[in-house]
Amino acid sequence: KQWYQRRVRGRQTLCHSLGGNPVDLLTITQFPSLYNKSAAAALHERDYVVLTARVHPGESNSSWIMRGVINFLLSDHEKAQVLRSKFIFKIVPMLNPDGVINGSHRCSLLGVDMNRQWINPQPHLFPSLHNTKGLLQVMVALGKRPVLYCDFHGHSRKKNVFMYGNITQPSHNATVKLLPTILDIHAPAFSFANCCFTVEKARESTARVTLWRQFGITRSYTLESSYCGADQGLYKGCQLGTQHLEEMGAKFCEGLLIMSSADQPCCLSDNSDEEDDSFFSTDSDGTDDEDDSSA
Repeated sequence: KQWYQRRVRGRQTLCHSLGGNPVDLLTITQFPSLYNKSAAAALHERDYVVLTARVHPGESNSSWIMRGVINFLLSDHEKAQVLRSKFIFKIVPMLNPDGVINGSHRCSLLGVDMNRQWINPQPHLFPSLHNTKGLLQVMVALGKRPVLYCDFHGHSRKKNVFMYGNITQPSHNATVKLLPTILDIHAPAFSFANCCFTVEKARESTARVTLWRQFGITRSYTLESSYCGADQGLYKGCQLGTQHLEEMGAKFCEGLLIMSSADQPCCLSDNSDEEDDSFFSTDSDGTDDEDDSSA
């Protein structure tokens, strides 16, 4: 149990939902010994990564990707250890527990889409959104603006796994597109061709756009995973099952690690030996052969 306690500072309750259900907050990083003052000081210098999921309760595939993320970060894999030494991960695995418990597909107990309430969420109506924004506000006030925010979703019409980001200035083009580019290379289920980086008026109140505008998080994303399957790459023609989704979570973490070392010219090259060092096997029955977004 000692190894676990060094990585996770418990499972905290961020708040309680409108229905009285706890909203969990996980903190994952490499915690130093209490007697190692230099390591403790280094902990305060680490950058934050904030991840959320399940604001739309019916999108259970997003939870499988989040499961892949959490399992990878808690593993003894060498890349996971490096990630824990580089970042402090703040994770809210389920923003809308009321909707999940009561069998809603897209709404809260109020019958509204919570992912359209991020601009000014009322604490008594949308406590999980209000407190998640409060957490981010504290980070920014302390000079620790997250280097990345990502909200995990499922998509009912598009195939593959892909991302939405925010680009309104040419100077942000490379920064915002770097992680999707990495995932396109290293994650079999991911498709850069399906990604979109425009900021539509109808999406202004989503997590991705609101947190980008209000807190200046340049890398603020929605990660979408298809309800269906893939139409490209290794999994072309296959339904995306739970193993594929968990693998996507692990590949997302590996992508973060590559992104953090983006100053190395070789970071985007495809390594033929990578599969031997992967958290997941890429064995598959597959062959090589903005719209109704959940965002």
